[in-house]
Amino acid sequence: MSIPTQVQELIDGSGNNFHAKVARWFMTEGWKVSVSPYYMDQTQQKARELDLVVEKSMPVRGGFGDPVGDVVVRLFVECKFVPGYSVFWFTSKNRKAVEGVVCNSGHFRENNLYTNQHHYLVGDRVAKLFTSSNNRGQEGEPFYKALNQALNGLVSLRTQPAKGSRPEGSSSRVLAVLDFPIVVCSSFANLYSADFDGQRDPSEIRDNFQLEVEYAYVSPSGHAAEELFLLDFVEYDQLPVFAAALQEDAQVAGFLAA
Repeated sequence: MSIPTQVQELIDGSGNNFHAKVARWFMTEGWKVSVSPYYMDQTQQKARELDLVVEKSMPVRGGFGDPVGDVVVRLFVECKFVPGYSVFWFTSKNRKAVEGVVCNSGHFRENNLYTNQHHYLVGDRVAKLFTSSNNRGQEGEPFYKALNQALNGLVSLRTQPAKGSRPEGSSSRVLAVLDFPIVVCSSFANLYSADFDGQRDPSEIRDNFQLEVEYAYVSPSGHAAEELFLLDFVEYDQLPVFAAALQEDAQVAGFLAA
């Protein structure tokens, strides 16, 4: 049976194919996946949709290999198909501020050798600004929408209990819950970095990176708040690399908690 042209155009012009592809990857890797969950935006009192919330319980073992508990990693995910060019402006990380973001979760300690292994503290550059070739103002900027949805979803849903996905042999004791907002990109082929300080030439972006955002929001309790976030930008083909970094974060958090 032939597919009507209009139907094929709907499929080809939709980001749902990539959305589903990312969801399948997490499912295959043993994550518990919630597709397109809705939450209440306290700022505008409107229901909003997040692409994915994915959770996984990662077992932590003691020095003799005995299970001591689980660390649940929970990701608030926006999926972004990248058809055109985009540029991100990078600057040096303020390591003290980033360490504060890591330690504010309560699962890591300041001035600690193990905390320094957190993936937010690996590398010395962070993105601060961005623009896209199909930019039609801030509201039409695809990455603006993605980061806003991921961060809004996180601040609205992070107080909910995390259930995770328990692998065989894991303990029922939850040592920590680690929440991360992320944007999964179809490809970095059209992404370029520029230097915020004007000291470096533009170059291709090849590796996963973080965008630093001062984010003002209304908390679920109705109070105004402002918080510094790091938002992971992850290329689809580099999801295994990112997942391995999260595993290391979970091990450190579990070790410090236990």
